[in-house]
Amino acid sequence: MTMTKPEIDPEIFFSREYQDDPYPTLKLLRDHYPVYYNPIGDNWMISRYDDVCAAFRDLENYSAQPNALGIGAVFGPTLMEYDGEQHNKLRNIVAPEFVGRKLDALLPIIERNSIALIEKYTKKHARRIAEEAAKTGEIDIVDDFATRLPLNVILDVLDLPQDAHDMFHEWYPAMMNGIGGPPDIRAAGIKANQEYHDYLEPLLQERSKNPADDLISRLCVAEVDGHRMTFQEIKSFASLLLVAGAETTDKAIANLWYQMLANPEQWELVRNDPSLLDRAFTEMMRVHPPSGGQARRAIHDIPFPEYGVTIPEGAYVNLSIYGGNRDERVFANPDKFDVMRPDLYVGRALRAGYHENGQASHLGFGLGKHFCVGYQLAQTETVIGSRMLMDVMRNPRFKPGTTPKPIAISLDPWELWIEFDPA
Repeated sequence: MTMTKPEIDPEIFFSREYQDDPYPTLKLLRDHYPVYYNPIGDNWMISRYDDVCAAFRDLENYSAQPNALGIGAVFGPTLMEYDGEQHNKLRNIVAPEFVGRKLDALLPIIERNSIALIEKYTKKHARRIAEEAAKTGEIDIVDDFATRLPLNVILDVLDLPQDAHDMFHEWYPAMMNGIGGPPDIRAAGIKANQEYHDYLEPLLQERSKNPADDLISRLCVAEVDGHRMTFQEIKSFASLLLVAGAETTDKAIANLWYQMLANPEQWELVRNDPSLLDRAFTEMMRVHPPSGGQARRAIHDIPFPEYGVTIPEGAYVNLSIYGGNRDERVFANPDKFDVMRPDLYVGRALRAGYHENGQASHLGFGLGKHFCVGYQLAQTETVIGSRMLMDVMRNPRFKPGTTPKPIAISLDPWELWIEFDPA
């Protein structure tokens, strides 16, 4: 006897119910419509882990250029891999062309010079925020910690004068809102980015002649294949650092704290052994990462004979990170936040999906060529910052009278109030 498939109302994807908790719907898709067509949005969604992994890696059939189904792919997973014509309109906001050179050649230099400074300034700012919170015994993890920490760290890493901070707090939201926004908002984002670059120009001139111990100076004198980075390349990276670094990290920090405190037994594990914070971060990136999916366009017809469907050429496709990360075919008890999960790979982030030992990677940073090169920045700030905050608190709990929740698909104001006994 053939089982009847449950019907899915295509309106569900635009509902408050789905925005607040997409996972029950995504399970229905995985079980019954793993490659699903939504006639209302005129787009497709791929929701099983193996299929999402395959699509990420398949550059012959999927183009990453559309970016029409959401903003997740903008904050790192695609921009830092584009070069030449592939930049399309996105480069006008946060990534002017890298003067013909593939960024792959620049990444080792950028990473080597970034991480030490990021660690230094994360400790500085996290310690100050933690000490302030300890005076009152409460903190809004989102506004007081997750939002403030990444942006302040980036400003210090670039060693920008104090009087520039107010301007950055104006440029940052303009650039963020401009990505994927309507023409007038996008124009404001382009303008903010240009003002940012104009501001950096004299600093680059000065620091290339008199380098100090900041990231701009280090990149001014660093060499790639015997050549120094151009000012345009450094300014482009500075834009990406501001937009991708801060946006990804603030949501990662807040989601990590939500998951730890919503699962007290997991909090106790991490509290008793803070070295598990890296594992906790990795599991957070699986169970509820900052980005729920990435957009692609079908370059050709893409058949899925096992499901009896074909994605037509030109169609928009959502590679569901939320769906793949909770695929019970790959992860046992996938809705549970489990720091010691045995089926999740927790070593250096993978670009391939599966490790040779059989463990699967989370999909929170994408895969393959469009893997988010800013992952280490996000993990470093989240882990070090959270460790500093943990040191000043005992018995943290959600503040009574508030409604704790992880970041949702909706853009509603978000807060995560915690109260604690000062350590």
